[in-house]
Amino acid sequence: MDLQRLIWGESPEQPTVPLYYPLLALLPVVSSLTVTTWFLPRELGYFITATSLAVVALYGVLAYTIRDTDIPLQVSTPFFILLGGYWTGLVVHYSHSPHIEILQYILVTPLAVFTTVVILPALIDGRRQVFTMGITLITVVSSLIGIVVLWQEPSELSRYIGSPVLGIGNLRTTSIFHNPNTYGFFMMAGSLAALYTYLTRRGAVWLGALGLCLLGLFMSGGDAAFVGFVAGAVLVLSGPDYRFGFFGLLFAVVGVYIAIQLGHVTDVMEGTLMQRVDRWVASLERLAQNPLLGIGFANTASQIGEEIGPHNSYIYPLLNTGIIAGGFYLGALIYALGQGLRTWWTPWTGFVVGLTVAIFLYMGFESLFLGGLSVSSILLGLSLGLLLYSSETRHSWLGTQNR
Repeated sequence: MDLQRLIWGESPEQPTVPLYYPLLALLPVVSSLTVTTWFLPRELGYFITATSLAVVALYGVLAYTIRDTDIPLQVSTPFFILLGGYWTGLVVHYSHSPHIEILQYILVTPLAVFTTVVILPALIDGRRQVFTMGITLITVVSSLIGIVVLWQEPSELSRYIGSPVLGIGNLRTTSIFHNPNTYGFFMMAGSLAALYTYLTRRGAVWLGALGLCLLGLFMSGGDAAFVGFVAGAVLVLSGPDYRFGFFGLLFAVVGVYIAIQLGHVTDVMEGTLMQRVDRWVASLERLAQNPLLGIGFANTASQIGEEIGPHNSYIYPLLNTGIIAGGFYLGALIYALGQGLRTWWTPWTGFVVGLTVAIFLYMGFESLFLGGLSVSSILLGLSLGLLLYSSETRHSWLGTQNR
């Protein structure tokens, strides 16, 4: 028994829901990987992900209506009022200037947000570690595939494969993803899940899994993912004991010092960061010309006079929908994070807040949207849902009930 505990660890968690609940919650996450992979058409990935979201949402609603099935669905009214303001802005834009991309967001956003923010947290809460173990194992597989891809170097990914990482070697890879930045995002989230799993379970298997996840994160070469992971890891470490968070902060400082000495920080600041800042400024200048409605869903790069868009998930909603609708969207994100910070600090709270902070930092340098079908959008919605979900207070989406 001691050997088994040494290898697999031991969980203090007392399951309150069937095992298939968190496994069902993994379905949209796994399905969303098909949107951003290089071996499937993106349109097929959209269909697969939308179908999985619909299936999980339907199951959650039907199970909730059965009195002997305990799926305590919760909805945060202020959050959905704010997000509803953003969605209304999309409808106004479509009525003003019909565009197929706006219509897609109008149709998909309610399904994606309802499933990730309301349904998935209820499925996960009773077996949290099963879910994080599942995410960890998927991340490990992605990391191993990334090593194989680095060896094989498929022709369609040749411009991404084999470049230096932090100025070291030719190690960059994309695994199953068409872009190393998306790979970095997934490895960032998966590494935080692996860290939480090891802290709560211990065990040699989960320590090894954490090591493989961190290797994959490193090989992604994603600077935004690195920054997000470091910040998120400090919060995850502080969950079991604030002293762990303090030591994590010291390691983060040492890591930044090493990156500076390697010259990587200088390269990033003089290169990609300054380019992004220029595009951010150009985007805000363009927004100032029409702050009420923004540019709609026209070609962003051409509108701001750049080759590509701003690569900032906070500027995009303002630029696309205007200050009012975009402000509702950003307000919903801020509200969710505020609610999470008000929760009693536990290892799980540390993980959820750490994951959300990591994603929020990543969003400052890359593009993703709440309500989308990519893996980054799905995990963003899930993190917000976990922030808003309270296992102590059962506020259902049909009203407050004593179940």
